[in-house]
Amino acid sequence: MNKEKKQKVVIAGGSGFLGQALASSFLDQGHEVVILSRGRGSESAFGTFVPWDGKALGEWVNELESAEVLINLTGRSVDCRYTLQNRALILNSRVNSTRVLGEAISGLLSPPKTWLNASTATIYSDRRGDCSPHDETSEGNAQGFSEEVGRAWEKAFFESNHKAVRQIAMRISIVLGGGGGAFPVMRRFAKLGLGGAQGPGSQWMSWLHIDDWVAIVHFLIANHSIQGAVNLASPHPVTNSSFMREMRKYFAPLGIGLPAPSIAVHLGAILIGTAPELVLKSRKVCSKVLRQHGYDFIHPNLSSCLKELASDN
Repeated sequence: MNKEKKQKVVIAGGSGFLGQALASSFLDQGHEVVILSRGRGSESAFGTFVPWDGKALGEWVNELESAEVLINLTGRSVDCRYTLQNRALILNSRVNSTRVLGEAISGLLSPPKTWLNASTATIYSDRRGDCSPHDETSEGNAQGFSEEVGRAWEKAFFESNHKAVRQIAMRISIVLGGGGGAFPVMRRFAKLGLGGAQGPGSQWMSWLHIDDWVAIVHFLIANHSIQGAVNLASPHPVTNSSFMREMRKYFAPLGIGLPAPSIAVHLGAILIGTAPELVLKSRKVCSKVLRQHGYDFIHPNLSSCLKELASDN
């Protein structure tokens, strides 16, 4: 985006951890930020909040007219038990919001030039052992709830095909930052001496520092030749065992952490109301697209990532 010219960015579902980080970065550059949210309309430190329900057309559609960029991050949190009701909420919140945004764009005289839609790095199959990571050329046809959500989400997105709008599906891995997401919970466990390997410890974890999340979004907007699916993950995935070892290094008292075998992960997930697959699934993902287009990661290695987060602690 042109830093010399004030432009409008609309972030649907932008009231959470990832959306607020993006909103702050655009505001710092002098741009106008509108956040479509289920809350009341208001002004805030993160921009102007405009109400929407993520299902139906409404007055919020006017905010898209002549906007430079639309970013959709809408989706019910996956940090829950995967009951039939929660599965439906997770799927429908993503698919319905994407479809209604596509419907809204179809009626605009001057639609956003770029539409970035959240997706998930869990669209790929579970990958174990010493194998190459998935990249954007890998088949996303594995069976499982997370994979099915990813495919349905992207299907709804790319079915909204608008010739004047460049569309990018962001397959986001675990984003690490002190302001929200999974990291504060992991840090708390490590500080309590519970930062050992989880499950077998051999499952792969793809991750991304919050600073790279923001920088990659800006990079995608600026590079007009990029479109389609893009993996948002550091170039160096690690096993869960390695990840937790680094966590203990920076956050655990005396570097000690009790491991959690798979049965303990399942029992713990029941107690705190979450899904064990969030910890036990193996995600080994990198981005061929970012590498080919020359994106330079701020935190390519986990050690530097956690060191920076520890300094903010």
